[in-house]
Amino acid sequence: MDQLELLKKDWQKKDHSFPKLSKNELSTIIHKRSSSIVKWIFIISVLEFVIPHLIILFTGDGDSSKIYDDLGLNSFKLASFAVYYIVIVVFIYLFYKNYKSISAQSNPKTLMHNIIKTRKIVKYYIWFNLSMFFIISVVILYKVFNTTLFIDKIPEDANMLIVWLVSLIAITTIVVIFWLFYKLIYGILLNKLKSNYEELVNHAVDC
Repeated sequence: MDQLELLKKDWQKKDHSFPKLSKNELSTIIHKRSSSIVKWIFIISVLEFVIPHLIILFTGDGDSSKIYDDLGLNSFKLASFAVYYIVIVVFIYLFYKNYKSISAQSNPKTLMHNIIKTRKIVKYYIWFNLSMFFIISVVILYKVFNTTLFIDKIPEDANMLIVWLVSLIAITTIVVIFWLFYKLIYGILLNKLKSNYEELVNHAVDC
């Protein structure tokens, strides 16, 4: 018996030593993994909402309220905060709903649909947070640049276009940092969901 035949036999022995998963078993494993991932997305979103408010509760937000008051932005603050809270609560509800949907027993096609839907909602959630931060920051800057205190302190020959450009670059940099943070936290989970989805597609798991 030549060396090639020996290698073939050795490979066959190793191949038989590993259990082969059926389509249903594979679907069950991916189902459990996906459920765990979506659960963590829900938990992280809740913590992200609760922790800052606990900090404010124990430290107070007097300085923040005073800034809005001094700039005459109380109405804007109430409106923007109302929109923020309503939308965030809706997102948290959708994360919870997706978790329950994926946790429930479902066929592979439904699981694939839920994975795609969850990934889209998380991306919308991230962009909403970043957009709200950018818009609120720009509005505050606009009001600050039009206050008497700012106008009195800025040199007469100052180019406001440059001031605005520098300020917008600073805000954009902060937004990018936040985006990288979201990319790190949620990106890892989304990539795992994507991997689960691709595994379902590659193995052609049908209901």
